[in-house]
Amino acid sequence: MKTSLRPKAIIVGAGIMGIAYAKTLSERGYSVDVFERSEKASGSSIRNFGMVWPVGQPIGKLYNRAIKSREIWIDLCKAANIWHKKTGSIQLLSNPLELELGKEFLERESFKREGLQLLDKKQTLSTLPLANKKNTLGAIFSGTEIIVEAREAIRRIPDYLAETQTIRFHFGCAVIEVMPNKIRTATNKTYEAEIIVICNGYELNTLYPSVFKAAPITISHLQMLRSERISATIPAICAGLSFLHYKSYEKLPSSAIYEHWVKENYPKQHYHGIHLLISQNYHNQLTIGDSHDYGIHHDPFQLESVDDLILDYLNDVLEIPDFKIAQRWTGQYLKLKNGDSEWLQEIEPNVWVANGPGGAGMTLSFGMAEDTINQLIG
Repeated sequence: MKTSLRPKAIIVGAGIMGIAYAKTLSERGYSVDVFERSEKASGSSIRNFGMVWPVGQPIGKLYNRAIKSREIWIDLCKAANIWHKKTGSIQLLSNPLELELGKEFLERESFKREGLQLLDKKQTLSTLPLANKKNTLGAIFSGTEIIVEAREAIRRIPDYLAETQTIRFHFGCAVIEVMPNKIRTATNKTYEAEIIVICNGYELNTLYPSVFKAAPITISHLQMLRSERISATIPAICAGLSFLHYKSYEKLPSSAIYEHWVKENYPKQHYHGIHLLISQNYHNQLTIGDSHDYGIHHDPFQLESVDDLILDYLNDVLEIPDFKIAQRWTGQYLKLKNGDSEWLQEIEPNVWVANGPGGAGMTLSFGMAEDTINQLIG
């Protein structure tokens, strides 16, 4: 198909959100140019767990969006020969209060969600032998979660899309100015398009500082770790503290009681916004995290004490023999302070900012692009 006959679109940012809008616009008949300042994607889209995590999204628009993203991920990974695994997830429950929350969640949600089960202790240990036998009382099993190796997938998808769709990627090409229907790069080249979508996360501040300052946003700073290869194969894992992190668990009858319990029993984890997530890649390495400290500015220093708090909690719920850490890193992502998971705004004529999933970019971006594309193109 001749791209010259197509309307043109420009995407700023080649992370998961930029990829999602580029793919969706191309499928709607646009010739798309994607500009990424780095030589290859190196931001929050490759520093995460690679989890597509519908169980964390509340029933309604966001859960439906997560399921739609899941389907797109599976189709795209199959077509591009990118590793992915339908692992499902286990949320380990380690005390009577967490077990009660599990029962409350199943009672409220089981008929609304696919593949949701409450496992007793025996079933949990059979499904996950690495669970801490002393502390484990049961688990929530969900069948919808999948894992990709984010640091590879996000860098390989552009090659596949460039080969199969009307999308061109310009890596190592910083956009320094955006105008209605036009951008200018650091090499002083200009490109024109009918629509421009800015998907570069908190780096929006470099292009539209006044928009950035006026928006209800903060930046989440997190710490994560990766283990050396382990012998066991596991599903995706979270644990009790995740009850305080995901919107899907809000307003359970015992939520307030549990938060009070966490403040007394895990005060430092609560202070640093720590809950446990673990994904396993095809090398059998574990990606482990994470913490959440919020603010517009963060120092570039990784705190060993925060890593220790993550690992202390891991040891409360799991028993992994010969467990060694191979990598440590920090990440940052933009988060909306008003609780929303979507920031889609026309900031100039035909210039849009698309952002807002926070830490759920892998789970929501493809679905968000599909759901909102008609707002951009009319």
